[in-house]
Amino acid sequence: MPNISQSLPNPGILKDVQILVVDNDADTRYLCSILFESYGAKVTTFELVTDALALLDCFAPDILICETRFLNEDVWPLIQRVKAMALDLKRVIPILVASAYRPGKSEQALTQKIEVHLLKPIDIDRLVDEVWNLIHLAKSTSQPNIQDWVINHRRWSKRHLAEANSI
Repeated sequence: MPNISQSLPNPGILKDVQILVVDNDADTRYLCSILFESYGAKVTTFELVTDALALLDCFAPDILICETRFLNEDVWPLIQRVKAMALDLKRVIPILVASAYRPGKSEQALTQKIEVHLLKPIDIDRLVDEVWNLIHLAKSTSQPNIQDWVINHRRWSKRHLAEANSI
């Protein structure tokens, strides 16, 4: 496994962050593992939603990164389970969706439950920035009111994106 952490700025910015990646694409899972581990995170990956759901019986991630489209599986139970777990644990567990597809009208309920949706191919720097920002926003929120948190994060993301585009 290549050691890329020596060339990264702030290689420990995600130290001990538990990241759960659920994606049917092996390259995406591998990239996320290498990338986030180089920043100090602990990454668990699954190809199947059902396997990830089984893990959630004994594991609570700090963030979920997932695809929306799976062959013969629906991601909705995974997202609902993570949000329910967050409420039970009285903390925020953000969800970042990385997909080659824009959400359609049929996925409207799904988009209300996620914090960030990135279209593939994903800019790696933006992915790391989004994960870092979501983790730090989640840690700064003591008692999660998920809806308020999502609204505030979306406002922050739009402002952050506008500032980045103006540079």
